[in-house]
Amino acid sequence: MTRPAQHRLPPAPAEFSAGLRAALDLAFVLTTPDAVVVGAVEVPAAPEPVATIPGHPVPLNEPPPARVPLLVLHGAPWRQRALRRFGGLLAEFSVNTDLQLRRDLADEAQLGRPVTARWLAAATAAHDPLGRGGALVEHARQLIARGYRPSDAEQSGRRVQALIDLYEARALLAVDQVGAQLMLGRALEQMVDFACAAAGAWLPAPAQRGGALAGIDRAAAVLLEACTQGYDLAANLRAAERLADKLLGMRTAPDWIGPRIAAAAGL
Repeated sequence: MTRPAQHRLPPAPAEFSAGLRAALDLAFVLTTPDAVVVGAVEVPAAPEPVATIPGHPVPLNEPPPARVPLLVLHGAPWRQRALRRFGGLLAEFSVNTDLQLRRDLADEAQLGRPVTARWLAAATAAHDPLGRGGALVEHARQLIARGYRPSDAEQSGRRVQALIDLYEARALLAVDQVGAQLMLGRALEQMVDFACAAAGAWLPAPAQRGGALAGIDRAAAVLLEACTQGYDLAANLRAAERLADKLLGMRTAPDWIGPRIAAAAGL
């Protein structure tokens, strides 16, 4: 199917205009779209200059490509993902049905991580003859605006898991420094997620956890930085215990009985 001549694309630097148009063309090759929604173009910051090693096969200071997500809604009973580079632009395609996509948005929101809804809320319906793309963008905006309200049981589970991971890090410290470091990282992730959820904020993406905590509790963010400084893992663990005191109200797991969860049918 050929892309219609009339379309809307999100604002982007001029050097990506041709790539955006080519990405939109590919959406019509992948399927017959009811709508094509194009997210904002994410242009990475320029890397710090790095000296090139003679004979090295990959330039050490080559910048990563710009990225753009595209949602392609169609009526066929299948879904598909695709990646395609158009010059310096990496296009990430998700082909899906409207019903399944709304289910996916609900599932992500239930977990506190509305990854798809976040970019959809700022997206542009580039091809939308039936109005489904615009309706989906508005649905995503409303979902994001509602915020995250986890249950007490969910928060209790996060607290307990963070403290179990912290315990594992302590237990491994003398025998497995790598394992201790990994468990400490997991504990810190759980603590930040707990703090964000307690503040009614959506859980941040992994790369955004530090900034998200700083926006909620600057003192806690300073403690978080202390948990990752230098090579003294024992000192980092002590800082993590102080962070647990501040965010979780304790540093060892309490007695706890979790909620009953229905088992899946069958074996």
